[in-house]
Amino acid sequence: MRFAHFTAVVLAGWILIAPTIDCARRGLQRETPLSEWEHVDSFSSRESCEDFRATVIDAEKNDAENVYVQRYSYSICVQDDDPRLKGE
Repeated sequence: MRFAHFTAVVLAGWILIAPTIDCARRGLQRETPLSEWEHVDSFSSRESCEDFRATVIDAEKNDAENVYVQRYSYSICVQDDDPRLKGE
């Protein structure tokens, strides 16, 4: 039996990352490299990542003074193989 040569298509996943929270200063570390941001959750598509992000922001919009809520407003969806995550 002969098997045809094929190239596997690797589909990159998406992750939601958010800046870490500096407890001592009670603020977000927005200026740190993306490689130091916290991995919040994983998704199979950018759309599902963005939908989740929007849902959380919308659900918590009445508590805008809470640093954890602010964190999601700065969060971003990136592919899990994004070179900015490697910290090089």
